[in-house]
Amino acid sequence: MNGSGAAWGAISLVNALPTGVGAAASISLAVRAQVSLTPSKGGASSIAVSEESDTPLVRRSVLEALRRLEPEDPYDATLRLVSSIPPGRGLKSSSAVSVAIFRAIASAGRRSASPEEAARFASEMGRSIGLSATGAFDDALASALGGWVVVDTNDQRLLRHDEADRSWKPVLWIPRERHRPSPQWLDAFRARASEARGAVDAAKTGRYLVAMDRNTELVEKVMGYDYRPLRRELSRQGALVSGVSGMGPTLAAIATVRTRSKVSRTLPIASGEVLEVEFVPPGSVPPDQGIG
Repeated sequence: MNGSGAAWGAISLVNALPTGVGAAASISLAVRAQVSLTPSKGGASSIAVSEESDTPLVRRSVLEALRRLEPEDPYDATLRLVSSIPPGRGLKSSSAVSVAIFRAIASAGRRSASPEEAARFASEMGRSIGLSATGAFDDALASALGGWVVVDTNDQRLLRHDEADRSWKPVLWIPRERHRPSPQWLDAFRARASEARGAVDAAKTGRYLVAMDRNTELVEKVMGYDYRPLRRELSRQGALVSGVSGMGPTLAAIATVRTRSKVSRTLPIASGEVLEVEFVPPGSVPPDQGIG
C-alpha cells in the first residue's frame, strides 16, 4: 500500500506559551511525505527512513499513526520526506512533518483524515517527545488547514479562521542557528502572561498586525532577541509589521506587493537566508508531488 501527504509551514502571530492562546499563518513552504506499507513478517511494525530524515519525531509519528490507523496488522513502513521548511527556526517544521506523515499513512490505508484530526495528532506527537510545551495545536492546525488561525491550545479549540489580505506579502529572514525547545521557556513565558493579553485580544478580534507586533515585543524580552533596530528599519522601508516567529530565530516581515522588494533588501543576507513566500488561503493543501 502506498500513500502520500503534505502540510504547510507557518509563521507565528501570537505565541501560545504565555496564555495557551496562539495564532499562526500558513505560508508556502511545505513538507511532503510518501510511504510504502507492506505486511510485516516480524510480528511488529518497523520503519525504514533515510538518514537525513531519521529523527525521534519521525519515528514516533510513523509508529503511532500506524497504531491508530492500521491497528489490526503490523506493517513495515518505508518513508520518504521532502521539506522546504528549515527545521528548528520557528517555522513549524515539526508540526508539518507529523501532519504530513499522518496524512500519508491515512492515504495508504484509503482512510479519510480531517485537518483537525491530523493537527491533534501532530500536537500530541510534539508534546510526547518534548518538542512542544503546549502541543502547538495552533501551529499544527495552520499547517493542516491553511489560512490564519487563532486557537485555544488548552482545549484545542479553533477561535478564528481567516484569509490574509491579498496585498500582504511575507518575507522571512532565517538565521543559521536553531532555537531551544519550547518546554525550556514555558515558565519564563507564563510568568509574563499578563503582558501577552494585548496580543491575544488583538488576534481574537482579527487585528493580526497589532497582535504580531505586541507578541514580538514579549518574545524578544523573554528570549533575548534584539531585533528592534532591524524592525524599525523594516518599518521605514514599508513593512506593515515584523516579528519573531515561534521561538525564533526567524524574523518574519509582512510587506505589500509594492514594498516587498525594499523590505527584502533591508534584511541582512550575510547572516541569514532571505525568503519571499506567500500566504496560503484557508482550505489549501500542498500538492503532494515532488518526491522522486
